Amino acid sequence: MKKILFIFSLLCSLQLYGQSIPSEEKQILQKVNQFFEALEKQDTILLKSIVVLDGQTTSIRTQNDSLLIRTALFKDRMKSFVNPQAVIYEKMLSAEVKIHGRIAMAWVPYTLSINQNFNHCGIDVFTFLKTQEGWKIVSLDYSVEPSVCMEKNK
Repeated sequence: MKKILFIFSLLCSLQLYGQSIPSEEKQILQKVNQFFEALEKQDTILLKSIVVLDGQTTSIRTQNDSLLIRTALFKDRMKSFVNPQAVIYEKMLSAEVKIHGRIAMAWVPYTLSINQNFNHCGIDVFTFLKTQEGWKIVSLDYSVEPSVCMEKNK
C-alpha cells in the first residue's frame, strides 16, 4: 500500500511540475502578444504595463553594405510609439521560450506590415524579468531583414 501511495504522489508531483512550465511559457507569450497589440493600437498605457521603462530596445539592420545599430530606452521611445499615419502590424511566426527562475527570453521570428503593406521580417529577442508585478520586458533586440523575406518569398 505504501508503494502505491508513493507512486501515486510521485506521479501527481510530476504532473504538477509539468503543468507549471507551460503556464510560465504562456505568461511570457502573452506579454509578447500584448507588446504586438500595443504596437498595433499605439497603446502606450498597455506598453508601460508590460515593460521596464528603463529597459532598452536595440535594432540591427544592414543597409547598403553598412551595419546600422540603434539603441533606445523604452521610456524614450514612447513619443515615437504613437503615429496616426502608420498602423503597424507585427505577426509572430513562431516562438521559443527559455525560462530560468526569474529570467526568461523569447526568440520570435516575425513579419511586420505598415498600413497593411509588407515591410520586413526578422527576429525579436525579448528578455524578461519576473518582478513583483509579474513578467516584464526588460529588453527587446530585433533584426530588420527585408531582403531575407523577399528571398524566402521567391
